[in-house]
Amino acid sequence: MGYETSPSILTRKMSSRHKNSVCAVVVTYFPDSGFEERLRMILPQVESLVMVDNSPEGDKVRQLGILAEYRGRVLLVENHANLGIAAALNCGLENAVQLGCKWLLTLDQDTRCFPDMVDTLLRVHGAGERIAVVGSNYFDYRNTRTAAPASDGDEYLERKTVITSGSLVDVGVASNLGGFREDYFIDQVDHEFCLRVRAHGYRVVISRKPLMAHSVGTSGGAWLPFLGNFPNHPPVRKYYIVRNTVVTVFDYWRREPEWCLRRLVRLFFGLILMATLETHRVAKVLAFMRGIKDGFSRRMGICPHEYS
Repeated sequence: MGYETSPSILTRKMSSRHKNSVCAVVVTYFPDSGFEERLRMILPQVESLVMVDNSPEGDKVRQLGILAEYRGRVLLVENHANLGIAAALNCGLENAVQLGCKWLLTLDQDTRCFPDMVDTLLRVHGAGERIAVVGSNYFDYRNTRTAAPASDGDEYLERKTVITSGSLVDVGVASNLGGFREDYFIDQVDHEFCLRVRAHGYRVVISRKPLMAHSVGTSGGAWLPFLGNFPNHPPVRKYYIVRNTVVTVFDYWRREPEWCLRRLVRLFFGLILMATLETHRVAKVLAFMRGIKDGFSRRMGICPHEYS
């Protein structure tokens, strides 16, 4: 891969049933008590599942009953440190390659998948050519709206980018393009990957049928017409969002000027909303400014600043 993945501890071996199977990867970080129940919604739909645990301490994930119940189909990777979402996704990608899987389904730990998610995503892929990423439309339970205009069936919409959770990714394409950028650590990893996919002549689409319940950020974020939801994140996440957005815009503004302009406008309005409506405003504004500075200087990797 173009981006080096971090070493992990493999605690369970599994095998794929057939060559065109779907391998799911779920990135965990101190998951809540409902995590195992949500996993049971996706396990019947995939051949294999990789849980990559970025929790620095504890063995909560290791104690899940599904590890024994689905022996041979579930793999637990324990990093014993937060290595970032991109490194975790690359771990899932590597395992999908080793298993000979055609598809990688990327999921967040708080996503509730609907029973027809995988079948619908596969049908959407079959409805078009050169599609490398199929995103899932979702019902945002905090904002009580769907991410894309909803419709039943196999219809889809062309998108420049889709979010990580609920995305069906072509394993061969992802591997050839170097996987996910680990120097981003977290935030904008999905957007950069989708833009890279498009830059190599592939398509990114999203299903019109809602396939999961999901929400971005914590409660209290604003929503604006044409710009969408502005998640209420803690200061360190604001830092990553701003820094990685600046770097992505620098890298893709010639090829994707409309998307880049939209992201810059979002940053501007995000700063105003953050400074006027959100809590911990001083820390968030400071994180925002540091993100801009580090983005211009391309100081990547884990955030070097501390926020209370």
